[in-house]
Amino acid sequence: MSLSQSFIIGQYVHRNSIIHRLDPRAKLVIAFLFMLSVMLLNSWLSYVLSAVFVVCVVTISQIPPSYIVRGLKPVWLIVIVTSVFHIFLTQGGQLWLEAGVFSIYKEGVIKAGNIAIRIILLLVIASLLTLTTKLGDLAQAIEDLLKPTKRLGVPTQEFALMISWTIRFIPILLNETDNVMKAQRARGVRFNSGNIVRRLQSFIPIVVPILLLAFQKAESASLAVEARGYSPGMNRTQLRTLAFKKLDYQVLIISIFCFALLLALRK
Repeated sequence: MSLSQSFIIGQYVHRNSIIHRLDPRAKLVIAFLFMLSVMLLNSWLSYVLSAVFVVCVVTISQIPPSYIVRGLKPVWLIVIVTSVFHIFLTQGGQLWLEAGVFSIYKEGVIKAGNIAIRIILLLVIASLLTLTTKLGDLAQAIEDLLKPTKRLGVPTQEFALMISWTIRFIPILLNETDNVMKAQRARGVRFNSGNIVRRLQSFIPIVVPILLLAFQKAESASLAVEARGYSPGMNRTQLRTLAFKKLDYQVLIISIFCFALLLALRK
């Protein structure tokens, strides 16, 4: 499996689901509110309800759950390492296990579980946002939502363009990384052999080509934008005007009610 296939943030999957048909601004607001509520949760019941909410959204979006689980593989190491640090470094509550200099407390295990659940929920929602929203629509939604800050001198157009390009470049760079790794394997490089030091050293020949490719892609993108007459700060018209529909208002109201319920369940 290639790296671009195992990391799904930044990719779009065409479906005719309710989630796909929602206004991108509504999806951004819902995603932001959900992420904010997840960061404030501190009870197991609220985590269970959050997980149920995510499962329902995944089901409605018609995105195969296996596709999303596969996309979470690159972050499992981060989840495991973060959880281990909390288990062994957080003290408090009942002492469950003591072995030499290591001690495992009840509070550490609870915090490790909370952090792991939060990371997974946040990544699933972030993945669903890009899987169900075209990149151009997402950039336009960010620009529209940030319009009130334009009076304060915030470059909303440039910020939206930067966000959209960052998301767009993730699968491109992952695909290029996969190609470079295949070329290095053909030259005899083994990334999974030897101790951890040798494995890290085997990745050094990949860093320089990827950095050069990233600069080349960025330069090509900037030249393409300039060739199309883009000028920062100029008023631009949109090919499609975003407009809230009845469905968007209904989903927003239901989502806000769910998030208020989650916050009400805080200890």
